[in-house]
Amino acid sequence: MEEERKIKDLAERAVTNFDDLFLIDVKVKGNTGNQKVLIFIDGDNGISIDQCGKISREVGAEIEEEDFMLGKYTLEVSSPGLDFPITLFRQYVKNVGRNLEVELKDGVMVEGELTEVKEDAIVLKQKAEDKSLNFEEIKQSKVKVSFK
Repeated sequence: MEEERKIKDLAERAVTNFDDLFLIDVKVKGNTGNQKVLIFIDGDNGISIDQCGKISREVGAEIEEEDFMLGKYTLEVSSPGLDFPITLFRQYVKNVGRNLEVELKDGVMVEGELTEVKEDAIVLKQKAEDKSLNFEEIKQSKVKVSFK
């Protein structure tokens, strides 16, 4: 989708104004004339509402200036939330020490504490042993939320 690509480019530029922030994903939902633009960002040390607001204003101004969205739209900038899959190397690094639920490409589910992120793999601490998983094996990973 052309609009999504343009917005992703604008969001990438806006995020570079912050050393510790990075773009996770951009989604455009709805029909032309009534769309919702979702920009998901994260930071090495979390993200503040103020940072989301600054990025939203910058991207919104650029969208208006370039005038490529047809009709009305809403723009939301936020962190991805815990139920959003981990997709970037930098997200794995940020989540060292947290429990992950990892689905492998062969359908096997693996859980454990993320103890290490290597160039090509992650290491999960499990009860019996540490398990190394190559990124190529991983279909998706999510932070496992526990309420103790």
